Amino acid sequence: MRQAENFVKIFKLAKSSTKKNKNANVLDLEKTITEKTGLNVSIKNSKKNKGSITIGYHDLDQLNKIINIIKLYY
Repeated sequence: MRQAENFVKIFKLAKSSTKKNKNANVLDLEKTITEKTGLNVSIKNSKKNKGSITIGYHDLDQLNKIINIIKLYY
């Protein structure tokens, strides 16, 4: 039982420390895109300005909307 508690503490610390390291501009972009789309958005950016954007969706309609927007503009 004690090991499980320690594991949870380590996991929570690791998760919170990664959020603290995000640049304020990246956090602002995540918030803006989330507010405009209504979908959870996560941006990971390295010091070399490489990274990924993750957009969470809840159903196929939301997925199709994302795909259609990407196709429309690219």
